[in-house]
Amino acid sequence: MHCHRIPERLEERGISFIDVGMGIELIDGQLQGIVRTTASTPEQRNHVHEKKRIGLTGGDADGIYSKNIQISELNGLNAMFAVVRWKKLLGFYRDLEKEHFSAYTIDGNHLLNEDNG
Repeated sequence: MHCHRIPERLEERGISFIDVGMGIELIDGQLQGIVRTTASTPEQRNHVHEKKRIGLTGGDADGIYSKNIQISELNGLNAMFAVVRWKKLLGFYRDLEKEHFSAYTIDGNHLLNEDNG
């Protein structure tokens, strides 16, 4: 099954899921970019498609992800954001905003929450 079909299949079955991704660039020898967390639940899925919150294309044309050791920290950060979001959905953590999309900007240390449900 192609990766882009996995979200479709989960949605068809009414299954909640979390998707993470990164958009990283190397500028003057330093990494910059965004670490993204997207939740999709039966109560809220429109943002995934209307706002294209899940990147269904991939690639590492510049080799940033495969050649830069710092990507490991960003992968770890992405994983932690996903676990916390999932545990919010399960009720382990209080969830006042019920955000279904978060974007952490590396250079400004800024966390944006959108698509509140």
